[in-house]
Amino acid sequence: MADDKDRYADASFDYLTEGIHESDMDMDRYRRSKLRESAYNENWMQHMVDINEVVHEFAPNSVGKAKGVKYQFTSDQYIIKADMASGYLRIYDRLLRQFVRLDGTPGPLEETHFKIKKRSEM
Repeated sequence: MADDKDRYADASFDYLTEGIHESDMDMDRYRRSKLRESAYNENWMQHMVDINEVVHEFAPNSVGKAKGVKYQFTSDQYIIKADMASGYLRIYDRLLRQFVRLDGTPGPLEETHFKIKKRSEM
């Protein structure tokens, strides 16, 4: 049975092999994502997460859905936005209307981006 990591990885593969070629908007999303990655990846690597654990904590029983360059898991309170091009995620608190740390508290930009571990790192 597929877990959240599998679903995210499959969607990422599809997006990178087909999705970015569907429109100029998708290619632009991809380019912007890769620019963010080149600028911030070193910081994101300081905050590595297992996507299965994050989804279990913030959006249990959620089935993700691709939306542009993001793969989103949604619960009543949170939206987990996982970037399919650059392999990071953020957790958006819908009640607070801001991104949060892993403990659910609001934080600055550099503390609310998390690099998604590869399967071999989990």
